Amino acid sequence: MRFPPRLLLLFSSLFILSLFLASLFIVHFFPEDQSWQRIQGRKTITFATDATFPPFAALDENGIFFGFDIDLGNELAKRLGVKAEFEAVSYDGLLGTLIVNRDDAVLSAFVIQPERSKEVSYTLSYFNAGIVLVTRVEQDSILLNNLANKTLSAEYGSEGDALIRKWSRVTVGLKALPMKDSSEAMQAVEQGKADGALVDAVSAYQYISRRDVTAERLYKLKIAVRVPEADAHYVMAVSIKSPILLRELSRALDEIKNDGTLSALRVKWFGEAAK
Repeated sequence: MRFPPRLLLLFSSLFILSLFLASLFIVHFFPEDQSWQRIQGRKTITFATDATFPPFAALDENGIFFGFDIDLGNELAKRLGVKAEFEAVSYDGLLGTLIVNRDDAVLSAFVIQPERSKEVSYTLSYFNAGIVLVTRVEQDSILLNNLANKTLSAEYGSEGDALIRKWSRVTVGLKALPMKDSSEAMQAVEQGKADGALVDAVSAYQYISRRDVTAERLYKLKIAVRVPEADAHYVMAVSIKSPILLRELSRALDEIKNDGTLSALRVKWFGEAAK
């Protein structure tokens, strides 16, 4: 059964919001927050991050952290009145650093793991890396509930490819055009071989914002719509025993969203298409 895209988006948003609100109530059970006390004492917040995932986080030849998450962490720390430090940790070990009280927060293109909600709390989303539909600029918007007789491209074996094949079973005339990678999927749209491409948001941002336009790129592309059932929200995580830190990080993140700083960081690292 396929739900309307708006309803799927509502379900996704309500799920994230429910986890966030549940986290805020933890303050009644853990009135003391050792992480927050440590941050205030050291005037430093330490983020655990997987530094093997550019452009979100990586290390340069001098061992210096750089990336979107790194800039975001530094900006958050500034709003908290402290400085930021980062520890390189493998993705699978990120939450463990919170459990043993080694790091204060996880900031690492991290997707919510509901099964760990008894151990950690999550902020609201700061980035959605989920699947988007890319089309030509001059093309009328394609509605996700009106794909009859359309051709959609995607990287073979990707989540986008799986979605097209699933939708084609209930949509008359919808055809899948599998390609070697996401770039080729978007090239197929540029060349008129496909009506749209289903790719992850980061690939779409980077491809659309490329400067090396060639004669083969016959059309400019746009992100027509997100695919709610394939959202991938990146959040920050803290120990469930750190409700004050969660509150303060959430406050700072809200400020960054509202004053345009987060949008500016997206443009810096992913191009104007991410604005």
